[in-house]
Amino acid sequence: MNQPVRYAAERIALRLLACVAAALLIQFAMPFLWDSLSPFIIATFVAAALQPLIRFFERRLHVNRGIAVAFWVVLFSAAMFTLVYWFVSFAVGQIINVASNAPTIVNSAINALREATDRVLDAAARLSGNVSDTLRESLNAAYKWLGEQGTALAGGTLNFLLGFASSLPYALVYANFLILGIYFITRRYPELRATVFPPKPSAAQEDSMTMLRRSALRGVLGYVRVQLLWFFLLMVISTVFFQVMGFPYAALIGVTAAFLEMIPQFGCGVFFIPWAIVCFLIQDAHAGWVILGFYSIYSMLRRLIDPKLLGVNLGMSPLLSLVGMFVGMRLGGVIGLIVGPIAMVVLLSAVRARFFDGVAADFALLVRYWKLRWRRGHEADGLQ
Repeated sequence: MNQPVRYAAERIALRLLACVAAALLIQFAMPFLWDSLSPFIIATFVAAALQPLIRFFERRLHVNRGIAVAFWVVLFSAAMFTLVYWFVSFAVGQIINVASNAPTIVNSAINALREATDRVLDAAARLSGNVSDTLRESLNAAYKWLGEQGTALAGGTLNFLLGFASSLPYALVYANFLILGIYFITRRYPELRATVFPPKPSAAQEDSMTMLRRSALRGVLGYVRVQLLWFFLLMVISTVFFQVMGFPYAALIGVTAAFLEMIPQFGCGVFFIPWAIVCFLIQDAHAGWVILGFYSIYSMLRRLIDPKLLGVNLGMSPLLSLVGMFVGMRLGGVIGLIVGPIAMVVLLSAVRARFFDGVAADFALLVRYWKLRWRRGHEADGLQ
């Protein structure tokens, strides 16, 4: 094997070794680093977000940097404390309300499902008696299981509240480290940034790794931003809508729908559509049309706006996003649905950054080498 071919094989082997090392790092090192350094990691992102405001105070209002940093860190900490206090108070109140009424909620849901099932079985009375009885027994067993799960959920919720209360001392210590980390990192952010990220080279000097990192980070953050936007939008709209329409536990409905909406392609439809069908089966047509109308309008709104948001934030066409979702679903199920578009963004960014040009050149060199050897082997056979 001549020197260029051997070097190409060595480069490919080193790249494969680097991929294995990166996978091990993500699997083992990243959880440890997050557990040990999470307040300072969060503080770094907060410090980066506060820089435009601090620069505005420095340049436009001519305020000393130390005073500007202290002002914005105190203001941010107070705002976050107020928001967290309001959210925890609201969430704990809702959880206590749901937990205390969990048997009633579960029994009401089971009764509604049982009534809907009885109507379906009555409509299917033309089936043989054995089939109808088997279906009824299976459904009764399913309802019993749902009741047991609902009771266990109520107990688990109360245990969660007790665990949350016992973790408050650690949360206060964590918040103290977080606030101090935000202050010190924000104060020295320009020097830290210059140390970690040297001045950006010109476009001609920029290497493919830098382009890949910037493009992939922009795409991943864009995808997460779009998903969080729809999460909060659906949670607020559905909570307000069902509260106005007189539905009980409107906040619980909004939170459930918002979490399900994080599942690409399926979304909150796995919650609203069966709920509407059950309402129609138990002859509560008004509630069924209200639920179905809300879901239809929201779904149409998202289908119209989502491709534009994805295109702007990811720099990727909706078709490629759809391909990433399907491939991710086939490889990783529901988790793959979420990770698939992100992986597609990273892959597309790598292609745009010409990250695979070296690998392609090495493979092309190896292919040419083996084609030449094959041709020479046939020529040698012809001479014999």
